[in-house]
Amino acid sequence: MTHHAALRERLTAVVTVLGTLAVTLALLAGMPYVLWHAAHIPWPDSVHSWRDLGERLAQPLSDPLVIDLLAVVGWVCWGAFAFTVVREICWYAAHLPRLLHDRRAHHDHVAALSLKGSLAALCVGTLVVALLSLWRPETASAQQPSHADEPRQLISATAPLTPTTTYHSATAAKTRAAVPGLDVRAEAVRHIEYTVVEGDTLWDIANAHLGDGLKWPRIYALNKDRVQHDGDRLNDPDSLRAGWRLTLPLSPHHAALRATIPTPEHPKPDAAPEASSAPTASPTQQTLNRSPAPDQQAKDRHRLPTSRQADNIADRSAQVAPGPAAIGIGEASLIGITTAAGLLAARRYWYVHQRRRREPQAAVPALSPLVEKAAQAAQAATQPRQQPGPEVLIVRRTPPQPPRTADSVTIGVSGNTEVPVDVLATAGGCTWNGPGAEGAARALLTGILTAAERQRPNPPHTKVVVPQDLADRLLPGLPPQFTALTQSPDTADAVHLAEQHLVAHARIQHDRDTPAPGPAAADCADETDPGSLVLMVSPGAAHIGQVQAVAARSRPGVLTVLTLGAPLTGAEHWHIAADGTATGSGPRFQHPGRLELFHLTPDAGREMTEVLLGAHGQRPHLRVFPDQQSSSREGQSQSASTEEPEPEPAPTEPTPTEPLPAALGPAPTSHPRQVRPVRLHVLGPITLYARGHEDPIGTNLRPEVHEFLALLAAHPTGLLTSDIADKLHLEPGTEQNALKNLRRAVRRALRTATGITAQEFIVRQGELHKLHPELVETDLADFARILKKAFSTNEDSSCDVVAAAREALGHYRGPFAQGADHLWADAIREHLTTLATDAALRLAHQAEHAEAGPQQRDAVLTLLERLSALHPDHERLTQYAIRLYQAAGRHDAARHTYTRLERHLAELGLEPDPATKSLVTPRAHSRQMS
Repeated sequence: MTHHAALRERLTAVVTVLGTLAVTLALLAGMPYVLWHAAHIPWPDSVHSWRDLGERLAQPLSDPLVIDLLAVVGWVCWGAFAFTVVREICWYAAHLPRLLHDRRAHHDHVAALSLKGSLAALCVGTLVVALLSLWRPETASAQQPSHADEPRQLISATAPLTPTTTYHSATAAKTRAAVPGLDVRAEAVRHIEYTVVEGDTLWDIANAHLGDGLKWPRIYALNKDRVQHDGDRLNDPDSLRAGWRLTLPLSPHHAALRATIPTPEHPKPDAAPEASSAPTASPTQQTLNRSPAPDQQAKDRHRLPTSRQADNIADRSAQVAPGPAAIGIGEASLIGITTAAGLLAARRYWYVHQRRRREPQAAVPALSPLVEKAAQAAQAATQPRQQPGPEVLIVRRTPPQPPRTADSVTIGVSGNTEVPVDVLATAGGCTWNGPGAEGAARALLTGILTAAERQRPNPPHTKVVVPQDLADRLLPGLPPQFTALTQSPDTADAVHLAEQHLVAHARIQHDRDTPAPGPAAADCADETDPGSLVLMVSPGAAHIGQVQAVAARSRPGVLTVLTLGAPLTGAEHWHIAADGTATGSGPRFQHPGRLELFHLTPDAGREMTEVLLGAHGQRPHLRVFPDQQSSSREGQSQSASTEEPEPEPAPTEPTPTEPLPAALGPAPTSHPRQVRPVRLHVLGPITLYARGHEDPIGTNLRPEVHEFLALLAAHPTGLLTSDIADKLHLEPGTEQNALKNLRRAVRRALRTATGITAQEFIVRQGELHKLHPELVETDLADFARILKKAFSTNEDSSCDVVAAAREALGHYRGPFAQGADHLWADAIREHLTTLATDAALRLAHQAEHAEAGPQQRDAVLTLLERLSALHPDHERLTQYAIRLYQAAGRHDAARHTYTRLERHLAELGLEPDPATKSLVTPRAHSRQMS
């Protein structure tokens, strides 16, 4: 920033401070001054009770009374304004660190307030922001003075070639370790940094560095959300300030310069030998504005590669670019990709249990947005890596790194690599303290529980023992015994469990070292490895010695002792900052690299707890008071050990008074009559049909095109470009090209099949995209329309309801987008499954309670069997099918239906509900007795 610009900015801040302060003081002090001199305190001397006040108000309206009433209103308004000013002063004082980095927080805060509260916020906020601008230290700049008569260079003194997107692959790290002194440079440089000088415009910058002034919108799009050093942002293309740093797209000339950067795989041929031994510049030194020497500029221009070579370099760099290992799931919450993979596994079990315990016609509750965000990242990490190329229709966001193995537990990230929990398993234990200790411990406890979800139905490898009082602080609502978690009554009992774990490990190790002959050897082989145990305690003075004794036996893979706030003699001491940054003096911190621990807020931990409990069919447990703890612990343990909830009562739908129609037959299997030129099936596999073609069309379309069509079919009113990009995980900045490619692929396939060339099959209205309602029909729209008509209150005939429900179920050939693993489709899939199964259950309820004949019962059983094959874990369908089979005397079929459900649930590590077991057990017992 130049001296004149800084002086002008400070003068503006001074004027703003003085003006705002004068207005605020005038409102706070001037208003009561005027009221005092005009009417004093508007309370009559003769009024000493409520009766006197009533008589005073009952008097005829006079001018003095009106003046007194107006004065009362004025004093009340002034009091409300003064209270609002005090409240806003407290808010701005609490958010002062945020205002130092982003001044837009003031504007966002004022915009969120009502009209009556915005005046005080405008006065106080403007004063605070102006004071921050006045007292802000002048930003240093290494910019060289420029003259007006000097020509502007392509890479000027204010546009350093700064690698803003730098990645180091594992191969480069190994190469640098094998060859000492080798400088591994940036493998992917996609942008450069530019410092704005006085008089710059976006047009001039684009013309000088991109070769065309018309490309200025690219610079504006890259920098409009970037917070500058003074806290402001580039909201207006014409409001550039000297000293701001802009990110410029990589032009062909810059790509050529990037190609000359030496790498271990392609060393610079004419580089001097001593250049490899030069120390690597720090990031601060790399961002200093430097101008290359004239001879070096000429040398670089002479070595310019072709555009095809530059594209190949960019593609190769993008292929080796690793994604992040940590995921931010909300304000002040950070987890690892390995923990997110465990949440993804728990999410699937959560949906299974929601279907099992849901009442008919009840909506499936929505998952927490934090869990959804983590699940999206975990699923993207497990997908195959997209290979860039000219044939790729869309460019996805860079996915996170693949998670570690299912039994892994990580505690943080260092150098974009997850750090395992074994780093805590040092002799003497590890102690955490600081403002972020509890948040990091909460994230560690969640990571252990999510790792157990990935190993189901096998037992977890890593377990944790936590005293009950500490568990209530970290993750309240968990039962005393839950998957990998054991809550002990106190610290002494937790230490005792750790000692038992050490004894079990010692016994297993002894049996392995001294094999016994005969049957004893088989018994030793059957013994399972106890795994690893994490002892997390916050001991008092009475238990310090016990914890130190067991911490001395801590070693990786066996036992990890972690204390919170209670330092142990001989233990590593880690200080955890509020953002999770860990510092200490142990061996871990002797190596370079910043260690940032994962951390969760209490609210985020509560949402994680609800999902983990829901994955086992449980709900958060209420905390038991000390005087009731002894009497209720036995019942609580019994309820916690039971994995499945109590059976829900049978549906209480009204019994129909009319029999089922006699013409009720099997569900239709042929395709319905097609009205529009194109029919899209999304209930089941995504399939396209053209009128006049029996076979499906578009079978050679890419999967992303099918996903795009299914997304539009699920939203018949249309979706905005931003919503489509978010659901398809498109790379920012490529949305328009990606959607253009998708529309072109759909157009090419459907025009070839239908011969319609004058209309578009995907209508685009500005940023809104939707299927053309006159050209494309979907089975989903027919399914929803017929079901809504069948179960509307206007239907009088039960026969019409049953016929319409059967017609709707004829369209349901499978779950939504069957065979495609799209996370955005899970909520839609569950909703449609609920509609289909509820319709089948209603038909089954009518068939069970009405005087239906064998033909009608067989028709309903056909529907139940078809839906049970599509959703084999839906127990209510199985319960109705068993009862209808038994009513028809087909006990073998009922038993087969129960066996199929039992086999499928066993694959998930579950068992049928007691209500389902009771339907077949008495029958089997009576046959044995006979």
